Amino acid sequence: MASRTSSALATLALAALSTAAVLTLGRVFASGRFVLPVVGAVLLAHLLGFVARTRGWSLIDALSLSMSGLAVYLIWFQAPHTTLYGIPTADTFRVLADRLGDGMHELRTAIVPAPATNGAIVLSVLVVWVMAVTADALAFWRRATIGAVAPALALFVWASTLGTNSLATRTTAGFLIAALLFLLVQHQSLVGRGRASFSGRRVRAGTTVMTLGALAGAVAVVGGLVIGPALPGADADPLIDVRGLGPNDRSYRVEPPLARIGEDFVGRGRVEVFTVRSPREDYWRVAALDRYESTNGGQWTLAAQGNGEVQDGLHAPVDSTMLRQEFHITGLADRWLPAAYEPMELEGGDDPLVVKASSTLVSNRSDVTDLTYTVSSRQPPETLTTPQVDATNAPLPPEMRGYTKLPVDFPNDVRDTALAITAGATNAYDRARALEQFFLDPAQGFHYSLDVDLGPDAQSQNAISQFLQSRTGFCVQFASSFTAMARAAGLPARVAVGYTPGRYDSISGIYRVTSEDAHAWGEVWLAGVGWTRFEPTPDSDLPGGSRGGARLTTPSAPATPAPATSTPVGSVPPTSAAPAPRGTAQVDIDAPAADRGRRGFTFDWKIAMALLAGAMAGAAGVAVAIVLAKRRRRRRRRDDPDPAAAITGAWEEVLDRLGEAGVERQPARTPLELAELVPGRVPDAAGPPLRHLAERYSAARYGSVTPDAEVARQAWRDASSVSSALRASASVRERWRRRLDLTPLRR
Repeated sequence: MASRTSSALATLALAALSTAAVLTLGRVFASGRFVLPVVGAVLLAHLLGFVARTRGWSLIDALSLSMSGLAVYLIWFQAPHTTLYGIPTADTFRVLADRLGDGMHELRTAIVPAPATNGAIVLSVLVVWVMAVTADALAFWRRATIGAVAPALALFVWASTLGTNSLATRTTAGFLIAALLFLLVQHQSLVGRGRASFSGRRVRAGTTVMTLGALAGAVAVVGGLVIGPALPGADADPLIDVRGLGPNDRSYRVEPPLARIGEDFVGRGRVEVFTVRSPREDYWRVAALDRYESTNGGQWTLAAQGNGEVQDGLHAPVDSTMLRQEFHITGLADRWLPAAYEPMELEGGDDPLVVKASSTLVSNRSDVTDLTYTVSSRQPPETLTTPQVDATNAPLPPEMRGYTKLPVDFPNDVRDTALAITAGATNAYDRARALEQFFLDPAQGFHYSLDVDLGPDAQSQNAISQFLQSRTGFCVQFASSFTAMARAAGLPARVAVGYTPGRYDSISGIYRVTSEDAHAWGEVWLAGVGWTRFEPTPDSDLPGGSRGGARLTTPSAPATPAPATSTPVGSVPPTSAAPAPRGTAQVDIDAPAADRGRRGFTFDWKIAMALLAGAMAGAAGVAVAIVLAKRRRRRRRRDDPDPAAAITGAWEEVLDRLGEAGVERQPARTPLELAELVPGRVPDAAGPPLRHLAERYSAARYGSVTPDAEVARQAWRDASSVSSALRASASVRERWRRRLDLTPLRR
């Protein structure tokens, strides 16, 4: 009774230590949502270990019970809605697998304090369960007191190193108190059991080894935390980059985001898509479309293929002049990552694909929900000086000429209108500003409205002509028309797609961006300035409106507005009929060829089967090695030319078999005492040969008569009889467990 009580107290103390380590995760997570499921997992793992010990089960049985308990806990407490009256279904395993994959991704990419998502909680449950089971096995099956503290210590050090400074004092104090309590209780428990089962010398020797190991571990941890960061090369790239491990998709093909803007307005309603923590508002751009395809009537799209056009991640130097933004994605349907232009450095996005020409960011995740990352962006100037404006008239570099291309069948009426608007401008900036003012000048009669075609046809060539006649449209038509006319006027231009700043939440200090903030605008390349945003959409509070976004200005007077045109432009009559159905262009982005497969992997059944076969072959090889090692040692003991040594070998062989059956050696007892006590714990058939062997071993060890070879052979016959009796009483599973028990080989 006293032994069970001490074991229960030690289990409670170890559970308290594990709980203290788990609560340290409060420094990693942004909320306490993880506490109940993760602490519950720890307590259940220790409870199952205690039940297995009180029932006298082996370590293998305890581990089997623990694995079953973990499965039940995950199914019933983490995915109960997928079960059928508590019975798991295919959806159960799919949901758990998806959550585990999300948790692994968040482990590589999340920025602390990280959100306590379902994926992070499932991963935490698995980690702390392994921690608890390992500590339980070390503490109570191997009686390694100091070693049992190591799993909780590893979790505590990891959370403390990567987490924030919040809760640091309380979690550290709680962990130290729990560790001290467990060491005291477990030491008292082992001392009480050690008096009956071990000699004092053996206990002291084991304690000394574990103490030295603990001191070495403490020195290593302190050295890693204090000295490690100061070593040369501490900030260098890792030898093995684990950030890319996981199911990443290194290419992206999707409908252009420009075609989705109107669909978001009418199909989704007002839905929050992401939040931004930023010192000031900006346009959050997701893509820049630089191709105007003539097929299917004309569409803006994007294509970037492999080396030279796409890179992995953004890691440019950052300075204090850059705008730092913290994004948290909550409802984006695509893999575009919003950022203020021009993004220079990104942390936490798992090295997304980057289209170098436009700094368009594409996540490697198939689902970006709950993704958190930080972007530092170099801001373009808000005001141009007169010399800067004059310098924009410099000749175009060769690489910029591709941004002035238009289809050969581009409507002449639109081209003529663009040239007429910019005829009086003397430099590139003035031409771009004149086009912008053309759409913004109230005298021109342009009106922002959603009562128009909101689909992909809104950017077609015919739609541009119709828009210039009706003077009514929404942001896609304003941006598409402005950009196409800029190219017609010889300006390098592209369509940018993203979101206006959103609504500022003064309580949380973040901008909340919704689907109604989706927007499109134009970007024009200016010599000496670079790509510059122009906003041709009139101010409006309707979905997709510019909402009074800031526009580039100069100290001088604004460009002269284009003359009002009272007659319709071109000869295409306005019509409300929708254009004929046509195909949809695609955004097409491929990773660099050298990087395909370097990061991440695609699940392949052949690879999985090969890995499984390799693991099974390795396990079989280990099993064969253990069986052969025991057989060689048995043969060596039996064939010893010294009869006394052979008899001693027979006794040691029996002690090994008894140890595998759960009977301790108990060195404090004589062989004859052990032979009298053991029959109550082994089959009756093992009793007589065990007593005979104990008598022969005692006579050979302590008697005055030297035994001969025949006595040695009789001793080994007795040893074989004991082994056969033990084997006959065990199940097939138990026999294999004993055969593969490594304990005898460690002596």
